[in-house]
Amino acid sequence: MLVEAGSTNHCTWRSHGFSFVLDSDGARRHFLGLLRKYKEKFGIEVQSYCLMGSHPHLMCRSTKGQAAFSSFWKLVNWGFAYWYNRRTRGRGQVVMERLRSPRIQDGRHQLAVMRYGDLNPVRAGLASSAGDWRWSSHRHYAYGEPDDLVTDAPEYLALGGTAAERRRAYLHLFAVPLVEALLTRRRDLVDAPFIGEERWVARRLRACGLSPPGELVARA
Repeated sequence: MLVEAGSTNHCTWRSHGFSFVLDSDGARRHFLGLLRKYKEKFGIEVQSYCLMGSHPHLMCRSTKGQAAFSSFWKLVNWGFAYWYNRRTRGRGQVVMERLRSPRIQDGRHQLAVMRYGDLNPVRAGLASSAGDWRWSSHRHYAYGEPDDLVTDAPEYLALGGTAAERRRAYLHLFAVPLVEALLTRRRDLVDAPFIGEERWVARRLRACGLSPPGELVARA
């Protein structure tokens, strides 16, 4: 399964027609407000996020499993669509596709997803650095900016013994040589069902009744 109690997932969707439904401060505030409103009820920990014009990126941990996870996103996305259609006097679909939620292995893979999300505005040419973008959790992790939506990711907490050490270590992860590969579109961090080491991914695919690609079979 992609989502189980205790799993961490990279969650994203695209808007209908790739329209910029999250392109205004009001839309972004409303979407974040919906996440805050429902996360405790459904046992969701939002560990990182970045809002773009046509889509969000979130790294979430589900404490109550698949049913609660699905209910959470159903309410959030329905609530946002209702608000958006009323605001624009529109009708119909706002979220174009089914939520993508690849499961992330513990460890450095979660940090890779966090950095990928933080760098989305840089990749899109909307900001010169991750810290210049207001609508992400980067400033919380890198500079200690308060953010009541975020539950600190365990892998971030493991970066140092003090808050200052963790912030320095997180900022170091954005040194140019370390992010060059993340400044291109990493399809494996969005489109693949699992994000992790090759052997772990192969085991997860088999557990779902899927055949791993040939290169993973050879290494697993």
